[in-house]
Amino acid sequence: MYRWISCRNIVERIHGTDKRFGGKYIVDPYQKCDLCCVYCDAAEDIIYIKHNAAEILINEIERIKRGTVILGSATDPYQKIEKREGLAREVLKVLTEKGFPVHILTKSSLVERDIDIIKSGDVRVTISFSTMDENISRIIEPEAPAPERRLKTVEKLSEEGIKVGVAVFPLIPYISDVNIERDVERFRDAGASYLIYEYLELKGYVREKFFGKMKEFAPDIYEKLKELYQDSYKPKGYKVDDKIIKACKKVGLRLGYG
Repeated sequence: MYRWISCRNIVERIHGTDKRFGGKYIVDPYQKCDLCCVYCDAAEDIIYIKHNAAEILINEIERIKRGTVILGSATDPYQKIEKREGLAREVLKVLTEKGFPVHILTKSSLVERDIDIIKSGDVRVTISFSTMDENISRIIEPEAPAPERRLKTVEKLSEEGIKVGVAVFPLIPYISDVNIERDVERFRDAGASYLIYEYLELKGYVREKFFGKMKEFAPDIYEKLKELYQDSYKPKGYKVDDKIIKACKKVGLRLGYG
């Protein structure tokens, strides 16, 4: 279900600079997300569409100093409803015309639609993956484009000369890292110039929703994850940092945004 709302402001200021994505501001044209990823707290039944986002942005942007804007921090700007509404495109057009650098975060191939605007400004795109396994992807992110389709998007953006990278977000133990060496190589071959990652955090109702889905469709992995997250919202004692660093170094893929 979708609801249209009017927003009074659209630009969220970041104190300092965001270390993960290099931004000073955040713009989210949607509240909540229709890609239905079971590990995300933005996945809800009601999606709020900020129909006047671009109009408000035009006024707000005149009052802030130039700095990188993260487009799609809390929710995916290229979620399914964007194909009809076009708010992300409108917002992106305003930002590039005003000379603001933009960092787009998405797991949607719909971003290809806006290559014309992306190429007109200082814009980079990070495409996110939690797994390259098509079967698992259908379970945990049922409305998102398939991983192979996203990889094609990385390739397309790179071929167009656009700065593009990959985010393993979230990195799910026993899922995201199963074939991480192969995946990192494929990301590099597709044209990604950097990789960033962050471990899955499970809190509140998202924890229950995620565990419920894993128990139903992947009981073996569920048992491992349940033990790993037993006393913490982070994977306690589980680290694959060295493995990722080694994989990136081997293929010459920069680790971290920069």
